[in-house]
Amino acid sequence: MRTLVLLRGLPGVGKSTWIKEQGLEPYTLSADQIRLLTQPPQLSVNGKLDISSKHDHKVWSLLFDLLTARMERGDFTVIDATHISSKSISQYKSLATSYRYRVYVVDFTQVPLETALLQNRSRESHKVVRESVLYQMNERLKTEKVPSWVTVLQPEDYPQVMTYQPRSFDQYEAIHVFGDIHGCYTALTTYLQGDIKENELYIFAGDLLDRGIENKEVLEWMLAHRECRNVIVIEGNHDQHLYRFAHGEKVRSNMFNRYTAPEIEAADVDLKEVRKFVRTFHQLTYFTYHDQTFLVTHGGLAHLPKELLHVSTQQLIHGVGEYSDDIDHLFVQNTAGLDIIQIHGHRNLYRLPIHAAERSYNLEGQVEFGGQLRVLKITADGIETHEIDNPVYSASEKKQSAAVQPDISLDDFLAHLDQHEYVQELKLPNHISSFNFTKKAFSERHWDDVNVKARGLFVNMVSKQIVSRSYNKFFNIDERPETRMQHLVNHLQFPVTVYDKANGYLGTVGYNEMEDELVFTSKSYTSHVKQNQHASWVEELFYKTFSDLQADYIKSYVRDHHVSLVFEVILPEKDPHIITYEQDQLILLDIVKRQLSYEKAPFAEVKRLSEQLGISCKQEVAVFHDWTSFYKWYQAVSHDDTIKEEGYVIEDARGFMTKLKLPYYQFWKQMRGIKQRVAEKRSSQKYMHALQTAEQARFYTWLLEQEADHVRNSSIIELRSQFEQSRTAQLNNDGINA
Repeated sequence: MRTLVLLRGLPGVGKSTWIKEQGLEPYTLSADQIRLLTQPPQLSVNGKLDISSKHDHKVWSLLFDLLTARMERGDFTVIDATHISSKSISQYKSLATSYRYRVYVVDFTQVPLETALLQNRSRESHKVVRESVLYQMNERLKTEKVPSWVTVLQPEDYPQVMTYQPRSFDQYEAIHVFGDIHGCYTALTTYLQGDIKENELYIFAGDLLDRGIENKEVLEWMLAHRECRNVIVIEGNHDQHLYRFAHGEKVRSNMFNRYTAPEIEAADVDLKEVRKFVRTFHQLTYFTYHDQTFLVTHGGLAHLPKELLHVSTQQLIHGVGEYSDDIDHLFVQNTAGLDIIQIHGHRNLYRLPIHAAERSYNLEGQVEFGGQLRVLKITADGIETHEIDNPVYSASEKKQSAAVQPDISLDDFLAHLDQHEYVQELKLPNHISSFNFTKKAFSERHWDDVNVKARGLFVNMVSKQIVSRSYNKFFNIDERPETRMQHLVNHLQFPVTVYDKANGYLGTVGYNEMEDELVFTSKSYTSHVKQNQHASWVEELFYKTFSDLQADYIKSYVRDHHVSLVFEVILPEKDPHIITYEQDQLILLDIVKRQLSYEKAPFAEVKRLSEQLGISCKQEVAVFHDWTSFYKWYQAVSHDDTIKEEGYVIEDARGFMTKLKLPYYQFWKQMRGIKQRVAEKRSSQKYMHALQTAEQARFYTWLLEQEADHVRNSSIIELRSQFEQSRTAQLNNDGINA
């Protein structure tokens, strides 16, 4: 928390020893330690080693740089230095004011000079200070006073004074704790049903403004109640924007600058009053109420630390861990046996209910998006949960792409393709052209409604018919803004179905009416282009898999239904990837209509057709009907390196698709990418961060020991298999020798 502790006293009075005794070393910036970092002990004329003060201007410049960095985060910090003069203490005032820090001086001046002299003599030789200097410092201490704006503590009083204790709020008849309001005034006043009551306490858990459309009204209400002793406002991350705005500082938030700030400016709010208001922000509220202990923060904690004072303000605001962590259940787990209840807002990717866990309440209810304002009412009789619907919000606008309209003709779309910088056309036999996105689209991550459709799109340019097509380009989770969890949580439409993702390559089987023939494709080629093996292999495996009768049936099926069959092509010998397969096979993924707008047959039809043909189809892994169950599954599998599959395809109720690649696959894909570097004995240290398990580290070490030609000429599957065999043999030998 925003607390700065300055030690004051002569060298040798025991300041450093006291720091160790209090367990404050991790929080301490020591002037002497920085002196030693700047310059090692120097030889003096009397033959002894001294800590030089010659470069103290650099020392103090560095110390203040480090202190500023800490203060920006709101880190609890101790400064171990003598701080003899009033000026030396006053140099912290501007920083303390800017970053809203409380400053304490722990005063060691009561320690007698004789004690300091004695202890100074027994210090390590390079730490011994000339006794004349101690005499001079002591004389100065007699005249120099500590500035009145700091609080002075005696060393023995520190443990009691600087331990964050809960306050008793038993004097109130009720306590109301509000979650993130986000500028939703109507929801706030709906709950209040009038003004606040003097005998009740109102705690706001942060994020008063932003995203909602009633920011002016919320701010005016807050200013009107600024001086009420029964109103507590905890600082949230969006409240930091308001603080900077009020003080004329740069606000790094497009949302605040574009919407909230103009609202405030139009309301002609007195910024002086806003500055007074934001100075009242709390970092947390820790209290007891009728024999029950409560902790209220904005971001949520994973456990109750031994000393709350030592927790960084930024952690209190943003929460401990990642935004995606299930902080509620972690808190309950980590505080087992403690009778304390956590209350927080800010994050709720799991979309947990307000009573999120046994002793944790989550007040993030997406009120600004048309959700609910979550409020707890605590009385002597217990805890009431309230969720107030918010009818006043700005619904997200679904923008229609200007590039491609839903009813656009194929001719018009082809014109778009022809003009598109990130789409390439490849002319193929039988009047067919393929359209695909360019490598540049990948490297520059440029995607729009045009080039996502240009993925394995094959068109007969004479008949102007789509002869084959696959999926629109879709992306991995977190690869694009629309596939990040913060977006998916608000936009996935349930039910959501998860399918397994086989590890081969995509091949399609379409139909060319002009030639009355099946069209076999992969990537940007048809099987008529013999120099491209992948498309040829699709045709080859097709006729190995299906009888003549089945092939005729498929031909009539894709012709009459005007569809393409989309397959995962598995060729362990010809085209090994990452996951091990025993035999060649075609896996039916989907049946996609040969039309411009993406549409496919229901999964039931995919299963029916695959069963009729006697082949495998993609497997349905799970169906989720709500976000919470989906997200818990996602968190579990996305960190599970024991699942030896490529990953999953996730599809929502409207057909939106995204992919999840699993840790096992990602690691081995990365190892495949660097095995050439390993073979050439080029440095691979930068890849060490990819090693997630001990087994992976052992493989990496084993790989470095292999013959270069062998590594170069073997697939990653072969190398992995050989490693596993050698590992098994080693374990067996270890067992025999034991």
